[in-house]
Amino acid sequence: MLAEDTAGPTGCAEAPRAFLGAVRAVGMDGAPTSKRIRYGAAETPLMALARRRDRDGAPFLAPELVRAGERLREDFELSGLSDRRGTPWDRFVAEAAPQQSELSGTQALARTRVLGALRDLGPGLGDVALRCCCYLEGLETAERRMGWSARSGKIVLRIALQRLRRHFEDLGDGGGLIG
Repeated sequence: MLAEDTAGPTGCAEAPRAFLGAVRAVGMDGAPTSKRIRYGAAETPLMALARRRDRDGAPFLAPELVRAGERLREDFELSGLSDRRGTPWDRFVAEAAPQQSELSGTQALARTRVLGALRDLGPGLGDVALRCCCYLEGLETAERRMGWSARSGKIVLRIALQRLRRHFEDLGDGGGLIG
């Protein structure tokens, strides 16, 4: 312990470094793997926004809006589209058409639902929904990458989630199903 103490802090250096005791992905045999660790379901950007309150004390995002965003994310994860991170919205929708021969039935249906929702949202709303719900980017990061002014993303995201909720309601009985 004394040797570690004299070596200096390791977690908050100038350059990004791993903290001691950082969680790494491990396989069934306990060996480290290169597999991507899935998000913690309790800490998505939507969940963080859902905890915020407006000036009247009401939640910034209503529970049904959060459910719509989480529904899009679940379909996105099931569809296998996560390898297209960073692709602009218009190319994402155009290039992600399902190839039936390479996808399972569940993947093809999930991909169709994601692409349908993004097409329904359109370019501006689809961009922010894709970044915040699917890629799990924070609002500040999404605003910066899209060239928007600070704090404009909250309003655009709320509008996108309202349209997304309406889209899933229009699907009828299948709109609430995942997978």
